[in-house]
Amino acid sequence: MQSKSGKPRIVLFLTCSLLFWFTLYTYIPTMTPYLSNLGFSYTMIGLIGGAYGFSQMLIRAPLGITSDRIGRRKLFIILGLLAGAISSFGMFLTTNAFLILAMRLISGISASAWVTFTVMYSGYFDKDKIASSISYLFMVNGLSLVLAKLAGGVVADRFGHEYTFLLGGIVGTIAVVLSLFITESSASSEHLPSVKDLLGVIKNKNLIAMSILSIFTHMVLFATINTFTPQAANRSGADAMQLGILSTIASLPMILSSFICAKLFLKRVSVRLIIAVGFLITILGVVIIPLADGMSAIYISAVTVGFGCGLCMSALLSCCTATVDDSRRSAAMGFYQAFYALGMFLGPLLVGIVVDQSNLNGGFYASAVLALAGFILTYLLMNKEIEQED
Repeated sequence: MQSKSGKPRIVLFLTCSLLFWFTLYTYIPTMTPYLSNLGFSYTMIGLIGGAYGFSQMLIRAPLGITSDRIGRRKLFIILGLLAGAISSFGMFLTTNAFLILAMRLISGISASAWVTFTVMYSGYFDKDKIASSISYLFMVNGLSLVLAKLAGGVVADRFGHEYTFLLGGIVGTIAVVLSLFITESSASSEHLPSVKDLLGVIKNKNLIAMSILSIFTHMVLFATINTFTPQAANRSGADAMQLGILSTIASLPMILSSFICAKLFLKRVSVRLIIAVGFLITILGVVIIPLADGMSAIYISAVTVGFGCGLCMSALLSCCTATVDDSRRSAAMGFYQAFYALGMFLGPLLVGIVVDQSNLNGGFYASAVLALAGFILTYLLMNKEIEQED
C-alpha cells in the first residue's frame, strides 16, 4: 500500500477503527438467546436486530452529504464512537424491550460514522491504491469482529450476557479518547461542492448497482449470522462460550475474503465475478443449517456464510465510489451505506416474521432465497459498461 501519510497516523486510525467495531459487536454472539430468554418474540428480536440498520438507513446519507459539505470527517468519527459507548452502557443498565430497542437505534447512529471512517482513510492513499487500501481496512474490520465476538463469548460465559454490554462501553470510551488524536486526511477538496452537486451522486450507475447488491448481502448476513444462526445454535444446546466461538469463526473468513479481494483487484479480476461467487457460496452456507443437525453443521454454515458475504462486502465497499470524484466521495459512501443499512433492517425483521409464522428452518430457507436474488441481480445490474465506467 502506498500512502500519502506517515505510518503512525495510519496505525492510530486503524486502531480507532478496530475499537469502533469492537464496541458494537461484543454482545452480538449471545444477544438473540439472551433476548429470547427475556421472553421477547422472534418478531421483536428481529426488530431489535434490524433497529441497528434502521437508524443507519436514515442517517448515513445525510451524514455523508454534511461531511462533504463542510470538508471535515474527524468530528463525526468522535461523535460516532461516543454514541457506541452510550448505547452499550445503556443496554447494560436495562432489560426493558423498548429501551433496548432505543439503545440499538443509538448503536446504529454510531455505526453510521463508518461513512467518514472509510472516506477519511481512503484520503491517506493515492487514488490508484484506494480500492486495495479499503480492502485492508475491511480486514481490520474483520479482525475487530473476531476479537469482539470471542471476548464477548468469554465474558458472557463467565459473568453473564449483560456484562458484554459493559465491555463494549468501556472499549468505546477508550476509542473516544484515542480518536481525539487522529488527523484529517489531505484529500478534502478546497472547493466545497453544493448540496445539489452532492445529491447528483445518486445518478451514478455504478453506485446504484452496488448499493442494491449490498442490500441483499446485508439482509442475509444480519438475518443469519448476526441474529438467527446463534438461535439455531442455542436450539442445539450451545452455551455462551460456544456462541462466542460460533460468531468468531463466522468473522474469521471475512478477514481472509478481504485479503483475497485485495489481491484479486491487483490482478484485475472482474468485480462482477467476485460478487457472484460470493453470493453462490453464501447460498450453500445458509442451507446447511436446515438440512443438517448439530453444532458441527452450524459451525460450517457460519464459516461458509462469513466467507461468501465477506467476498461480496469487500468487493462492493472497495468499488462503490470508484467512479465518484473526491469532493463527493463521502456523499456517495453515505448513500451506499444507507442502502445496505436497509438490508440490515429488513433482513432480521422479515426473516423474524417468517420464523414466527413457520419455524427457524423456514427463516434460513428465506435467507437462501434472498442470496439467490442477489446472485441473479449481480448479472442483471452489473454489465460490462458499468464495470468499466470512468
